[in-house]
Amino acid sequence: MEVKGVAFLARQMMVVQEHGEPAWRTFISQFSEKDPRFAQTVMPVTRLPVDSFVRFNEALVQHFYGGDPRAWWQFGIKSAEYALSRGQLKTMFATGDLRRFLLFTPGIWKSYFTAGELLVRPEPEYTELRIAGVPRPHLYFELSVMGFASGGLQMLGASNPRHEVIKGFSRGHPEVIYRFYVS
Repeated sequence: MEVKGVAFLARQMMVVQEHGEPAWRTFISQFSEKDPRFAQTVMPVTRLPVDSFVRFNEALVQHFYGGDPRAWWQFGIKSAEYALSRGQLKTMFATGDLRRFLLFTPGIWKSYFTAGELLVRPEPEYTELRIAGVPRPHLYFELSVMGFASGGLQMLGASNPRHEVIKGFSRGHPEVIYRFYVS
C-alpha cells in the first residue's frame, strides 16, 4: 500500500497554517534524518510507502499535538472544510447534498491511497461507511477518513449530525464501519 503525496501535502499545509513555516521546516528536517525520503520534494503524485507515511503521522501528532490521536479526526474535518470551501470539491456539492457527499467518499479514498477501499451503504435511517482491505490498519486511516466524512456533513449543513462506531481499527477490528445519521 502506498499513500499519495497529496495526503502529505495536506498535513504540511495544515501545520504551516497552525504553527508557521519555521515550525514545519524544523519538524520535517528532524524527521527526514530518520526517513530520508521526506528530505526530497513530495509532489501530489509522489507515492509514499504506507509504513513511512504512518511513522510520519505518528511523529507529527507527537510533535505538534502531544501525541493525542484525536488530532487525526481533526485532520479529516479540516481537510473536508478546505476541500468544500476552497478546494477540489467546492463546486461539486451544495448545501444539503449530504447523502450525495457520503456516496462520493470512495473517490476520495482512491485519490489518497493505493490499497484498501471505502465502501458506502445507504440505508433509510443512516449511511454506513466501511473501510476494508487495508494491509496496514492504523488509527490514522480510520480517524482522518471518518473525520473527513463528519466535517463534510457539517460543511454541507447537516443539522445534528452524529455517528456510531460499529467496528474500528481503534477497537482492534480488521475493518472500520461507521454509521452516519443526518437530518
